[in-house]
Amino acid sequence: MMINNAVWLYLKLRIMMVKQVLIFKSSVKTNEKKNFLMQILKVNMPEVQSATLDLDDEDSIFRIETEGCCMDRLISLLQIHDIKIDFLDRFIDENRRTDTA
Repeated sequence: MMINNAVWLYLKLRIMMVKQVLIFKSSVKTNEKKNFLMQILKVNMPEVQSATLDLDDEDSIFRIETEGCCMDRLISLLQIHDIKIDFLDRFIDENRRTDTA
């Protein structure tokens, strides 16, 4: 059976829509930059459901909860604003899939 490209893309996106937590080391060191980062996410990445940044941690750990966030897009967006993040870990909750299929 042949699946056309549109159907394949739709199925692939449905599979990717799982609740996940992404953890990064960040270059953010001030409250002003932290607030700026949160505003960037709010305006540009509505798929990010929550975000935290721990300024008390020496690595300024940045944690986001999301469904379907593209890490490459996130990293590029923040680099434009002189914020560097380095991926550390990802946790996926397979039990909280957003699709009903």
